[in-house]
Amino acid sequence: MSESATPVRVEVLTQLQAHGIVPEYITYPRVTLSSASRLCVRHTHPGDSSRHCLTLLDPCASPKEDPATPSWTLHQVQGALANPSCPLLAVRAGQLAQVYDVDQHSLRYQWKFAYPIEHWVWLDAGTLAVVTEVDVFHWAMKRTKPRRQFMRHERLCGMEVVGYQQDVSHMWMALSALGLEQGQVVGLSQLYWQGGALSQVIEAQAVALPQHRFSMNPKSSAALLAAVRRGKERTGQLNVVELGPHQPGNAALLSARGILPFKGARSGDFPSAVQFLPHLGIMVILTKHAFLFLADIETAQVVHRIQLACDILFATVLDENKPHSLLGVCRSGKVLSISICPYALCQYLSRRPASLYLSQRVLQLVGQIPAQWKPVPVE
Repeated sequence: MSESATPVRVEVLTQLQAHGIVPEYITYPRVTLSSASRLCVRHTHPGDSSRHCLTLLDPCASPKEDPATPSWTLHQVQGALANPSCPLLAVRAGQLAQVYDVDQHSLRYQWKFAYPIEHWVWLDAGTLAVVTEVDVFHWAMKRTKPRRQFMRHERLCGMEVVGYQQDVSHMWMALSALGLEQGQVVGLSQLYWQGGALSQVIEAQAVALPQHRFSMNPKSSAALLAAVRRGKERTGQLNVVELGPHQPGNAALLSARGILPFKGARSGDFPSAVQFLPHLGIMVILTKHAFLFLADIETAQVVHRIQLACDILFATVLDENKPHSLLGVCRSGKVLSISICPYALCQYLSRRPASLYLSQRVLQLVGQIPAQWKPVPVE
């Protein structure tokens, strides 16, 4: 591997315009990315601007392999979300949510909520989370009606909900919202614990709730990863908090704080997504203007920073088909594949004495990566 090898590789998979999507409709929330193979766009029909359509496509497939002909013609739809792995499509308008069978073109489920729907996300293939003006619901497709989880905190009133997370134990949940304060984007996240029906609001524009087995602990635990940039400050903040309840045999719950260097970034840039690569113990923090930070989950130390594109990045998901990879959609229509190379990362860290502890830990993790995920040497 060359000395100039970078830990982050960026590849343009496709351009949404090549699938028949005009630029004015390549925006959040018209474009939703549920998984690496499920992208949905709300737009007008290419031949008739009075007709509103939903197009489903696989961003990893070429336009020839996956022609993006409009699959649905619908009216007054305010949101659409493809299921991450099943042929189901959720659409919403006002207080009404419907789930359709894409293959059969038939309505499978329907529910009218008491208040307008402001945000939603597929938690998994069988559960749709719905956020209204007042409450948060989980709608299991095997049940006839959604179940209320908790009430939105009053501090989030009037803000735009942009994210909702749930950890694998289903005990911790996080609702994220953005607002404007003196012309700057501010973010609040409501953390809710199912075990005690307790809520806490923290300052964060993007959060994640992964599971991680911290060093020297025999058992994994949930962790809160929270990123924030306040106003025009040249640095942001990254917080890692190990969440309870405490696991027997583990060390005391820990927390760590790191700095996100926004030097050179636009004044309006802020963290828009936090992803976690479990096989590396590395956090990936993405910003609105397509900066990417790599940080260690145990120390919150940022180890790498790169600008992916001179563009706005507004949708990202982990790529379940490729290890250590993500997909992202840009305002220009580019669909990016963002890959972290463990071996290049180790080489990069080995040249940074301050990262000695982290490089040793990542090297150990790389040694445990399955053989089929390792690169094939070029002769």
